Amino acid sequence: MERRGRLAINNLLEILGYFFLFIGTFFFIITGIAMVRFPDFYTRLHAGSKSLTGGGVSILLGIICFEGINRISLKLSIIILFLIITNPVTSHAIARAAYYFGLKPKGLLRDDLEEGY
Repeated sequence: MERRGRLAINNLLEILGYFFLFIGTFFFIITGIAMVRFPDFYTRLHAGSKSLTGGGVSILLGIICFEGINRISLKLSIIILFLIITNPVTSHAIARAAYYFGLKPKGLLRDDLEEGY
């Protein structure tokens, strides 16, 4: 009976791992399409930031499901945490630098940052 339970958990983790890999691949494909289709720098940066974070985290979670609980999954969890923290901050810094260098968003109705700079 115990062996049967372990097999069920292993099968469930494998299915969950494939699900996360599929979702991560989907996010990466959407990111590639967005980079080609979106009209300006800021919308491309937004799509890249959000989708790459979601895709990277999903892929790493899928690998954790396949790997099981050990040192490698702990390292992957730390990488996930690092990715969640650094990717949005980096995208914000890139967008801010682009605005400071004069790259204005297209179709802007109101610019709250223009007064200060």
